[in-house]
Amino acid sequence: MRTSGTGSNAAPGTDSVRGSRAGGGPWAAAGANLAIGLCAIVPAVCIRWFITQYLPMDCTPTGTSVNSTGCDRDTYEDEPFYLFCAAISGLVVLAMILVVDVLMPRQERWRMGIWLGMVPLVPVPFLAGLALGRF
Repeated sequence: MRTSGTGSNAAPGTDSVRGSRAGGGPWAAAGANLAIGLCAIVPAVCIRWFITQYLPMDCTPTGTSVNSTGCDRDTYEDEPFYLFCAAISGLVVLAMILVVDVLMPRQERWRMGIWLGMVPLVPVPFLAGLALGRF
């Protein structure tokens, strides 16, 4: 192995300081997790719909009457759509978190503690939308 111009034993043209590149810093980790949070709005809205609209409904028949009070058939019919969207988009978001916060830092030899420490920023865009009254 030849000695490079800087005195290290790295081959010429290689990046000998791969672990300290700017891509692995805390700002990059925070930005990436906030971007994932923008995608996480979809499953969060679906889950919120289940909690606020679908679960409080009472569609069990009371007495001899087939139609129950408090049962909204439109909301009842929307359930498969919201369930499908929550499941698929939730799996996509989990896969994004796995790739961005675990696999990518591991491959690039960045400090994983920084990336995993920024994962709690994922729900911030949804919570900000709730606070602003957008969802």
